[in-house]
Amino acid sequence: MEEYKKQLVEVAKIAYDKGIVNAYEGNLSIKVNDLILITPSGVCKGVLTKDMISVIDFDGNIIEGSYKQSSEYKLHVMSYIKRPDIKAVIHAHAPYTTAYAVANKAIETKAYPEMIMFFGRIPLAEYGTPSTDEIFRGVDKYLHRHDAVLLANHGILVVGDCIHSTFYKLEAAESIARVLMLAESLGGAKDLSDENLERLEMIKARNKKEKT
Repeated sequence: MEEYKKQLVEVAKIAYDKGIVNAYEGNLSIKVNDLILITPSGVCKGVLTKDMISVIDFDGNIIEGSYKQSSEYKLHVMSYIKRPDIKAVIHAHAPYTTAYAVANKAIETKAYPEMIMFFGRIPLAEYGTPSTDEIFRGVDKYLHRHDAVLLANHGILVVGDCIHSTFYKLEAAESIARVLMLAESLGGAKDLSDENLERLEMIKARNKKEKT
C-alpha cells in the first residue's frame, strides 16, 4: 500500500509542476483490490505526502488516513465499477483539454496522425454537477470504449492500467489539444487525404490485433 501512495504523490507532483493540475483542482486515484487510494480534498498537489493520501472503500468510507478524500471520489468509484479492468483514474482541469470541455467540443481531427492513432477521438460527456451523483452522467456512454473522456464545462477524465500510464495519456491529450488550438490560430488544421486516413486506420487495426 505504501508503494502505491508513493506513486500517487510522485505523479501528482509531476502533474502540478507541468501545470496539468493546479493547487486545488484535479484528483488522482489507484485501485488496490477492493480499496481506492485517492488524493485528499483541498490540498495542493505539489506538496502532497504519503500520509495525506486517503484510502476509501467503494462506498466512500475512509478506511485509512486523517484527510478527507477528494470531493470527486464518486467519479473515481463509478469509473472503477464501469471499467473493472482499470487500475488508475485521473480527473484534471488541464487548460487546453478543459477549454474544449468548457466550449462543449469533443477533441477530434483528421489532420493530426498521432491523435488519430492514439485516441481516435476524445468524446464529450454531458454536464453533471461536480461532487454529486450526477458527475458520472454521460461518462458511462463512452468509457467502455475510450480511456479519455471530456466532462462538459468541467474537465477531463482519463483511466488506465497504472497511475503512470494514465498520466501519460492525460499529458498526451493535453499536448494534442494545445496543438489543435494553435493550428486554428494559424488558419486551421489541414486534413489528411482519405488515402492517408485509410492507411492510418489500417495501421491502428494491425497494432490492435498484435496486442491481443
